Amino acid sequence: MHEAVGGRDRSDLVGADLHQRSRPAGAAPPRSLRWHAAGMGAAGFSMLVGIGISALWLLKVGSLADALPVLFRMQFNTAASFVLSGLAFAALLHEATRTATVLSVVVMLIGLAFLLEPVLFTMHPLDRLTIDPFRQTAPYPGHLASGTALSFALLGVCILVSALTGKPTLLRIALAATVFMTAAATLLGYGLQLATESDWPRYGHMSPHTALCFAALALPLIFLRVEELHYDASTIAATLGAASYLLLLLLTLLDLQDAFEGTSPTISIDSDGRPASQAILAGLLVVSGMVYAGLIVYAFRKAQSYRETALKLRESEERLSAVIDTAADGIVTVDAAGRILSTNHAMEAIFGYRAVEMLGHDVRTLIPGFLPLAGKPEDAGAEPGVGDIAGRAREIEGKRRSGIRFPLDLSVARIELDRAVLYSGIVRDISQRKRHEQEILEANAELEEFAYRTSHDLRAPIASSIGLTTIMRDMIGLKASTTQITPVIERLERGLQKLDGLIENIIQLKRSRLLDEPMTTIPLLAAIEETIERLRFIDPARQVSFTVDVAADLTLRTKPARLRMILDNLVSNAIKYADPEEAVRNVTIDAAMTGDGVLELRISDNGLGLDPGDEGSLFQMFKRFHPARSDGSGLGLYIVRKSTEHLGGTVTYVRLDKGSRFVIRLPQRYDA
Repeated sequence: MHEAVGGRDRSDLVGADLHQRSRPAGAAPPRSLRWHAAGMGAAGFSMLVGIGISALWLLKVGSLADALPVLFRMQFNTAASFVLSGLAFAALLHEATRTATVLSVVVMLIGLAFLLEPVLFTMHPLDRLTIDPFRQTAPYPGHLASGTALSFALLGVCILVSALTGKPTLLRIALAATVFMTAAATLLGYGLQLATESDWPRYGHMSPHTALCFAALALPLIFLRVEELHYDASTIAATLGAASYLLLLLLTLLDLQDAFEGTSPTISIDSDGRPASQAILAGLLVVSGMVYAGLIVYAFRKAQSYRETALKLRESEERLSAVIDTAADGIVTVDAAGRILSTNHAMEAIFGYRAVEMLGHDVRTLIPGFLPLAGKPEDAGAEPGVGDIAGRAREIEGKRRSGIRFPLDLSVARIELDRAVLYSGIVRDISQRKRHEQEILEANAELEEFAYRTSHDLRAPIASSIGLTTIMRDMIGLKASTTQITPVIERLERGLQKLDGLIENIIQLKRSRLLDEPMTTIPLLAAIEETIERLRFIDPARQVSFTVDVAADLTLRTKPARLRMILDNLVSNAIKYADPEEAVRNVTIDAAMTGDGVLELRISDNGLGLDPGDEGSLFQMFKRFHPARSDGSGLGLYIVRKSTEHLGGTVTYVRLDKGSRFVIRLPQRYDA
């Protein structure tokens, strides 16, 4: 949270101090702190030079003026302005906003006054306003040259803008860069000029120490906290150097042009009687050649370094791309607006779209909850509210190309770049896992019911058998006749048979869960006839007539044991639940291939059928119908459903006017 003090946001002002306190001992200071220290040094340097030159003018040291006349080329007014400029800059760096504002306005007004003096006054009354120069070192003693006055005006505006805004601005950088280029061009000219006593450059008449103070003050104003504007400091430095060099070249060419045309009475002349600009131009050509040669060597070495870096980067990208493309999970990158920027192959397999079809489209068409908008739906510019999903995994719903919705796990990471914010999502299709979870829940529920019903159904015949054996023991002790004992033995036998049938059904149910066998091609007609012959006489009291309408050449590719379970239970049920009141008890079995490549097997009878409303629980575990007619375990149709589903098919019940029909559909499990 920012703290407002004195009408300004102080978070920018105290930021450097916070960095200083949190920096580990021995670590290099941040760039902003280094430029802050450089600014304090520049302010102190300009004040020191200004005070020193002012003192020389006030003391009127003639001997020193004769020995070092270059010192007095900085006028008293210039020196005093540097003292004020240094104080203003130091106040700005120490956050004394009001002091910096007042002093910068004074410096700016001084520069503007001397710039406008030739227009307003013809005799230059400001030159001797503060002091009466004891030596004439310029055409107008005490006068600020136009370049110097302009630089002070720009410098004052820079400090004023910084004091008022409290942060770096493009205007401050541009004005400070102008001051620096002017000073740098002057210093380069003095460095290349053979006759340092001349008046070059005649367009500025700026002394070397004046130019040095301007350069010292301008540099920190350019680079201080420039990174907050996302500008590269090295690029700015290179631009400043090139611009200063070009400015110097332009001034030299203008001076040479006037020298050749003879239109200026103030052409700079060196000790050999030649225009000084010729020597400067020669020096510039030598320096240009050296710089050009250095740039060629630098460019060659940089090209080699760039090539090596590009090769390493390409290898790294290829390795990363291979890892991402071979990942089993989908990986997608989107921008802040939700537009898809990149996907991997797994995304194509999960959603059914090709990568080129997904790029540039809204990710919410695939994953509606990826980037929920924080604003209203009609607010197209609303910032995506991803704070609640970035950095953690959650379960969400996806949408395939076919329109089918499915569950998936989504993990979103926020990627903050210099000028953009991206989001990377890892997508995992959990449809199969959810299906398995549901199957486990159903299996657990069935297991609980199975354990309860099995324990009950097993205990009842056992308890009955124990009771019957006790009765038989008592009857034997009483010497009962065989005719009296025989009914008890028959009841005991029926109870044990029922127990045996229940155990057999339990074993069959277990086999239906654990049985794993290969697919085999079998003749369907032979399998049906074998089942009928094996089960025809399971209940001699209920004789049933079978009619089979299956082509002899019809074969089915399936798992034989699973198919046998289906046929055994349906045929045995047709026999067990035959209607004894029917004169002819019929069971019809027919099969045919449908147009969509599915084998449809139908088993119809004219038996007891079901009461209305019983269809919903027909295929559940331990559901018995007509218990008075048959002692079934209630597992047969449950085993039929499980076996059919294992083969990828379905089983349905159809109520007939008389009896029932079961329809088994087994898709793509045959060879015709």
